[in-house]
Amino acid sequence: MNLDDFQKSWQSQDAAKKISINADVLLNEVRRKQLCFRRTIFWRDVREVGVAAVLVPVFITSGLEISWTLHLCAFGCFVVGAYFVIDRLRQRKKTPDLRGSLKDCAATSLAEVSHQIRLLKNVLWWYLLPIYVPIMIFFGWCAGDMPMPIDRMPVAAQILIVVGKILFFLFLAGFVALVYAGIYWLNQFAVKKNLEPRRKELEKLLNELGAENNSTDMNTKKPLAPLLLVLAVSIIAIIAHATMKTNSVANTTPATGIEAICKEHGVPALAVVATKDGQICDRAVAGVRKLGDPAPVTTNDLFHIGSCTKSMTATLAAMFIEQGKLRWNTTIAEVFPELKGRMNKQYETVTVEQLLHHRGGVPHEPPPAAWKRAWEEIGTPPEQRREFIEAVLSAPPAATPGTKMIYSNQGYVIIGAMLEKISGEAFESLMAEKLFKPLHMDTAGFGPPGTKGKVDQPWGHVRKLLLTLPMQSDNPPVLSPASRVHCSLDDLARFAMLHLQENATNGLLKPETLARLHKPDGTNISSPIENYACGWVILKRGWAGGRTLWHNGSNTMWYIVMWLAPEKNFCVIAATNVAGDDAEKACDDAAVAMIHKWLPE
Repeated sequence: MNLDDFQKSWQSQDAAKKISINADVLLNEVRRKQLCFRRTIFWRDVREVGVAAVLVPVFITSGLEISWTLHLCAFGCFVVGAYFVIDRLRQRKKTPDLRGSLKDCAATSLAEVSHQIRLLKNVLWWYLLPIYVPIMIFFGWCAGDMPMPIDRMPVAAQILIVVGKILFFLFLAGFVALVYAGIYWLNQFAVKKNLEPRRKELEKLLNELGAENNSTDMNTKKPLAPLLLVLAVSIIAIIAHATMKTNSVANTTPATGIEAICKEHGVPALAVVATKDGQICDRAVAGVRKLGDPAPVTTNDLFHIGSCTKSMTATLAAMFIEQGKLRWNTTIAEVFPELKGRMNKQYETVTVEQLLHHRGGVPHEPPPAAWKRAWEEIGTPPEQRREFIEAVLSAPPAATPGTKMIYSNQGYVIIGAMLEKISGEAFESLMAEKLFKPLHMDTAGFGPPGTKGKVDQPWGHVRKLLLTLPMQSDNPPVLSPASRVHCSLDDLARFAMLHLQENATNGLLKPETLARLHKPDGTNISSPIENYACGWVILKRGWAGGRTLWHNGSNTMWYIVMWLAPEKNFCVIAATNVAGDDAEKACDDAAVAMIHKWLPE
């Protein structure tokens, strides 16, 4: 007789007879089923605790990059995982083993099954909501932090933006609620399909055995402790964060024009510095180093300058030219004779000056395979750059060299590799030794500023969908000659003042060398494309009394703009720690404010 036939036979007999005849077999069957049940619950608990153990560090590290509210999500996951462990330990103390009599074994099994039914029927309170609540706080905080330059918009547009924020939050909240509703339904389905039949079977057995059934009150108490704990910690965290932010604002100076511009354009931070007649004459900052963190930006903070690095590389190349180690018309083939045969022949005659003017035919985009390889950062930076330029130079140019201006980071990487080949030193060391040190640019370096994971310097930010996310990253070291310098704006102003001294001896470059660096290759003074000099765009502006040196920079996480007016011996630099249209408008407005202040008509 198989097990199913046995059970049907047992259920068709009176209790006394079937117990006396089949008690041992029935006891073994109850034990077997309950051991299977225990194994299922054990592996479920292991799975849930394991997921929590993975999510907690993920949310914590993501919170360092994005928002402190993710730390609440980490806490919610920790509480739920801890509840699984605590509940299991408590139940082990309450329930005896299965080695007793049939009556004891059935009672123990019923208690364990009833407890699981109670947990699953109340899964909303101890499992779903403790994680759902911090997730909603995160979504709400992100929606509230979305930069919206609404101050000058019509009322109708402002209303639409606010409604859009609300709808964005409701969409995210609804999506997560839908997922959680599915989880809740699956748990209730498991109760109805598997656990309730098992409970009724055990209750019937105990009734037949004449044992007392105490499982009827199993749903009277809801396990609210995890939810209440998460709610309490969330409320405390929100109040503490709001208090820190309020105190930070209270300790700053009253609202200034720069603060108004920062707020209007929705950028995390905005900084501006101006120089006049060889001295820093003004500076101002506003905002925070990182969205979601109250630390305010300061006038000594470091900003990533992106492609404004190019004028520094051009300056370094000019130093080599003055020292006789390089010429304006030195060709790529002269510096890298070993690449003949592997280099496309059109690149062999490309000169240093053509590369600095973006007229060497070097493409705007790097070869995909070489770019992917650059991100792997295998070997020293000079080795990485050498491998990178070999890949660039082996392919055909994007245009016949000398015929077209093509803005190219790769061209400046080639310049950096040429300087490394001539000197035998890494480009980063050359820049620090020959430019940063003589100009006392003590804060200058390469890559993202600050300590990884800390808010000791401004963080860059990226716009993704409707969110502004803090980031601490940069392009690979291959691009150091084109776009990886960071420094304080005061130090960048010291570099700018070097280029304002065309008619003076500054100890680093001769006046004629500076003039060569500022000489564009084109002829249309109103077109940036035709008037790219060596790391500078030459434009005419009335406020400058004629010619200006202009450049901007961004690694997609920062934005900076430099305006130099040699005729007025004036410079203004504005920077922010995010990129995009809002960043450009904020920096332009900050620069205009300084121009109006120091160069009145």
